[in-house]
Amino acid sequence: MQVVVDGKGKKEQSKRVKGNHTIAERATSYRIDPKNQIPTIYSGNKLMQWRKTHHITRPLFAELANCSERSIATYEKSEKLEGQALRSIQEAVRLTTALLDLAGNTKALKPWLQTANPAFEGLTPLELIKAGEGDRLWEMVFQLRQGTFA
Repeated sequence: MQVVVDGKGKKEQSKRVKGNHTIAERATSYRIDPKNQIPTIYSGNKLMQWRKTHHITRPLFAELANCSERSIATYEKSEKLEGQALRSIQEAVRLTTALLDLAGNTKALKPWLQTANPAFEGLTPLELIKAGEGDRLWEMVFQLRQGTFA
């Protein structure tokens, strides 16, 4: 057990899970939903488990990872993800987890990802990812967590 100060200045005791940060350590003024903790995915099997647990189809995850569905299928057969594949998968898992946390569930997230958004000059979030502008989604996540997005 260790004492951790959350984003509201409140001290609390929290257990460190091996290799993972506690929720209180990751949160600032925003509390991450415990069911959406960000896992570390090092194997294809873990990726497939994570996708199925969150009801994310392979085609949708391929779009979120900005790669082909075939690549995701290949990664899911790998015992160990390394290099660029690992970075792409981890980034997509982190972004998807953050978006799921804000959306509440996959059922709400899927249509939002495919709907043109005025905040993104009429592009859909998936189009932003394809254009290499996923950082704009992270900016939106940050602003929503801080309560400053208008």
